[in-house]
Amino acid sequence: MEASDAGAAGKQYLRWTYRGEPLDALLRSRPETLPLAPPAPGEVIARVEAVSICSSDIKAVRMGVDHPLLAQAENGGDTVLGHEVSLRVEEVGALQRDRFRPGQRLGLQPAMRVDGKRKTIGFDVPGGFAQYLRLDAEALNAYVFDVPEKLTAAEIALLEPYGCVERAYRPNARQELLPEGSALIVLGPNSESFDASRPLRWRRTVVVGTSEKCLPANLGSADLHVSSLAELGNETFDDIVGLGELDAGELARLPALLNEGGMLLQARLSAADPVPVDAARIHYDALSFVGTTSPDILEALAPQRQRFDVRPGGTVLVHGAGGAMGRIHVHRLLQLENGPSTVIATSRSRRRQSDLEEDFAALAQAQAKRLVVVQDTDIAAALSREAPAGLDDAVVVVPDPSAVAEAARWLAPGGLLAIFAGFAYGNPVLLDLAGVAVSDKRFTGSTGCSVDDMKDVLARVERGELDLLANLKAIGGLRQLPRALEAVDRGEVSGKIVIYPQAPEAPFRRLAANWDDRQETSMLGNRSSQAEREE
Repeated sequence: MEASDAGAAGKQYLRWTYRGEPLDALLRSRPETLPLAPPAPGEVIARVEAVSICSSDIKAVRMGVDHPLLAQAENGGDTVLGHEVSLRVEEVGALQRDRFRPGQRLGLQPAMRVDGKRKTIGFDVPGGFAQYLRLDAEALNAYVFDVPEKLTAAEIALLEPYGCVERAYRPNARQELLPEGSALIVLGPNSESFDASRPLRWRRTVVVGTSEKCLPANLGSADLHVSSLAELGNETFDDIVGLGELDAGELARLPALLNEGGMLLQARLSAADPVPVDAARIHYDALSFVGTTSPDILEALAPQRQRFDVRPGGTVLVHGAGGAMGRIHVHRLLQLENGPSTVIATSRSRRRQSDLEEDFAALAQAQAKRLVVVQDTDIAAALSREAPAGLDDAVVVVPDPSAVAEAARWLAPGGLLAIFAGFAYGNPVLLDLAGVAVSDKRFTGSTGCSVDDMKDVLARVERGELDLLANLKAIGGLRQLPRALEAVDRGEVSGKIVIYPQAPEAPFRRLAANWDDRQETSMLGNRSSQAEREE
């Protein structure tokens, strides 16, 4: 047995396995005790020092295999949830010893891409509701990074949710056409008014339009020309270009024909009725919607027509601000330099409204911004006062398609709607897709984040610009996981809840004041001394 195997031999650990059971069954369950096998040569075994509960964990349990991330998982929903973690290396496989050592502290970005497919720790791969987490070469090569000792484990665990919020306002969908991909070009009335200012070529080009309609010169030649969308069968495309005044019926069929990460580019002059779009595809599949009224269709790709962040000095709605992730959006927008002047934050809970005002009113005042907290049933009245011409921006954190449709209706011309909350595929939402071209509207969505997003949050924390612990509201040991999940499900706690697997017997408790390193050290022991011993 190699030296790296000795520590794991005979060791047992606790983990909370999820096998697709409903929430009430999970709340009555108990953690499993399992032997900790040594790492394979390319693996690292890490202690989970802290894991933050994400609303996605609750959604996964509520939806089971209908949850988009579980529906695509090869494990059939048999996993360990928990993906917002702070880790410390426990055992190092022989092939990883040049980079990793016992005691080394790591952050983790769990939303991996492997061979072009999503592979998420906490969904496809067992996650952090356990005392130990096994990291393979795929995770170690690109999705872990060193983090400093001076921060609490809770802060490190919170880098991921704050990074996800940052990702919502950064380029989160494709911004250019994909010449090596496949394209569908749909020719409608007035299509002859549009062309590209340079030649475009795709690997495969399919054209839809009557035979007398000619493909614009710079859009190449058709590999297949059909007269209607009905003739396409089940083929899907990387890029779809709609030229001319497509009616709502034609426009409604196009988003479903996009591949994951696909782009719909419209060039048109007139409006059309809103059309149903599967909003989960915007959130999970990173669909891109761009458009223009210019004769040059490439104007749709101009940076000024692909805004992702909020408008400086504008009015933004955070729809569903009372939950932990909604609070992070509010926190970010109030602290954002050159951010909005007014943040309208909604919640259906009176207590959470009070918590938002108590926790963020002073920050808003210090930043010379207005924070308007309203009941979700009073949004229309609030908007008539605060944004009578419509919203500059809106982010929807409520996992409800009707909330997305509401926010879309309130957008002003040029408004941006960011779909942050996820829900099951197959929930159509009426969106003004034609408005992307004719009135400069934007519809984006994001899930997860990148290592760079998390590192940027970490840098802000280290510079003293962002206090992550201000949003930590409860803690508990691993055996208190059901109680913590119940608190999230019932909306009992405003803010984040962090579980400490290495202190499994610690009681669940709400925090009356900010958590700090001294309190955490008393729970976990002296981290730096422990790390030195293990070196």
